[in-house]
Amino acid sequence: MRKGMIASALLLGATAAAAQQPALVVLNKAQASASIISLADGRTIATMPVGDGPHELAISPDGRWAVAANYGGRTPGNSLTVLDLKTRRPVRTIDLGSYTRPHGIAWLPDGKRVVVTSEQAKALVVVDVPNGRVDRAISTGQPGHLMTLSRDGHRAWTANIATGSMSLVDLDRGAVVKTVVTGKGPEGHDVSPDGRELWAADRTLNRITVLDASTLDSLASIPTGEFPNRVHFTPDGRWVLVSNIRSGTVDVIDATTRQPIDKISFAFDSTQANATMLGAMGRSPQPEGILIAPDGKRAWIALSAKNRLAEVDLSTRKVVRYLTTGQEPDGMGYVAALPTP
Repeated sequence: MRKGMIASALLLGATAAAAQQPALVVLNKAQASASIISLADGRTIATMPVGDGPHELAISPDGRWAVAANYGGRTPGNSLTVLDLKTRRPVRTIDLGSYTRPHGIAWLPDGKRVVVTSEQAKALVVVDVPNGRVDRAISTGQPGHLMTLSRDGHRAWTANIATGSMSLVDLDRGAVVKTVVTGKGPEGHDVSPDGRELWAADRTLNRITVLDASTLDSLASIPTGEFPNRVHFTPDGRWVLVSNIRSGTVDVIDATTRQPIDKISFAFDSTQANATMLGAMGRSPQPEGILIAPDGKRAWIALSAKNRLAEVDLSTRKVVRYLTTGQEPDGMGYVAALPTP
């Protein structure tokens, strides 16, 4: 009887451990797929089809669902793919109609709706995920590419590459509060954890513009590597990571002093480079997407020309391992406890 109890306890413990397995969901742009990668052993658990040219995705607050924005290739995309992380399969394609080129995406706090940019329609689109339909659209008048959502879900900031500007949108009122020109090609951006500052990288001018998040007043300018693509604060607000596609590096910037303190480089053999949508960029593995763990101990950098993720220990700022992905990884999401099938 006692042996049976022990066996049952061990089985329950193993099941609980499996249920708590942390994982990454990674979009493979050139493969129209999403991979689930175990952080325990680095293996790919599943690969799921999505729409053409997926660039960004968002994980639901409960960790059950992922939604991929299908930006498209030569033909503009106009759909979202809903992925069930428990069954490891796509369960719905949401047609956005005339709202083409969806890109930046985030879940609202209610866990039922996502907000996504429509670059060509110049709008922010609120989508009801359970019912698979567009809830409403907010015209911004700007070709918003990437987007950052405030923690309370009341405001959003968009980077408008084509017009060299950043916009602040009030989602409650459904109106643009302000748009300011910051350079020639702002794309990656993030809002500090305290909600006070907006850091926007300009991929043409190779710099970060620091703005007041509420007024969009300019506060500072910080040089970066070549073609800065993504910007992310660590959860404690101490550091900012910036991926530089052409330089093949990630800048680490002190958020308080606004001074670069380190540069992370990645092993790369240009003879083994994979083709990407951005074309060849010399000896760069083309670091694009950045994902930082909620505890701030690890960061993952998508190396699109290498079909790998670089896992970085942020205490030492060294690469500790590489994880194999599909073709041309970019957008990523973190799942603290992957649902058990």
